[in-house]
Amino acid sequence: MRRSIVLAWQYLRLAVMNELQYRINFVIQIFLTAISLVTALVVLSLVYAQTDSLGGWSRYELQALLGIYTILSGVVRTSIQPNIERLMTDIQKGTFDYVLVKPIDAQVQISIRELRVWHCIDIVAGAAILLDALFRLEVSVTFGEVLLFGLTLTLGIVLIYTLWLLMACIAFWVIRVDNIFELFDNIASAGRLPVDIYPRWMRIILTYIVPMAFAVTVPAEVIIGRINLTNVGIQAAVTLGFFLVTRIVWNKAMVRYSGASA
Repeated sequence: MRRSIVLAWQYLRLAVMNELQYRINFVIQIFLTAISLVTALVVLSLVYAQTDSLGGWSRYELQALLGIYTILSGVVRTSIQPNIERLMTDIQKGTFDYVLVKPIDAQVQISIRELRVWHCIDIVAGAAILLDALFRLEVSVTFGEVLLFGLTLTLGIVLIYTLWLLMACIAFWVIRVDNIFELFDNIASAGRLPVDIYPRWMRIILTYIVPMAFAVTVPAEVIIGRINLTNVGIQAAVTLGFFLVTRIVWNKAMVRYSGASA
């Protein structure tokens, strides 16, 4: 564990130094994030100009959910997506051999070696949207609720990580899987709205196949005061289940991989 933490810190330092060479990317990222969030908030405004509630969620409750979705998207773009993309490139080119010869667990190695620091702006922007929503809702959040929110948000991040890694593992059997990620992105984007508003078949997909309901909706329910400990427990169980399945699939993929020189 200590070795993994030290290694992650070194990768972070390296990523920051690399990104600081191209500071214009910081300005570009702010611009792109601003466009994306302004568009989402305008759409939200237009929807609630016609109704007071959407699936039982008020305007600012839905804004809080949008903020959490933006935070999770920022985490994906900062760390999860670049690491998974590099893994797939390594598999295709046979350079995954260099990961296997390192004295650290291969899954840990491929999960921490890439960071796109400027995408942290999405995380900050999402937090700002969330805080603004809580202020407008006049929600009084207790210390216990903050801790529970932190737990559910962490579980959401782990859940999304396992989904990305599970899809990436397909590359050990089928080299080109880019279309799967595009399909996943399209389905996952539905997580910016509460799962309750979708038809039954879509709710099943977003709950048990691509469980964005647990990754996004549960933390939102906790922070706006709709705490349902049953949902939190199910989220923890689903996350643990996906993590164990991912580890099993990963180990099978390691056996499958034959190396560049095979």
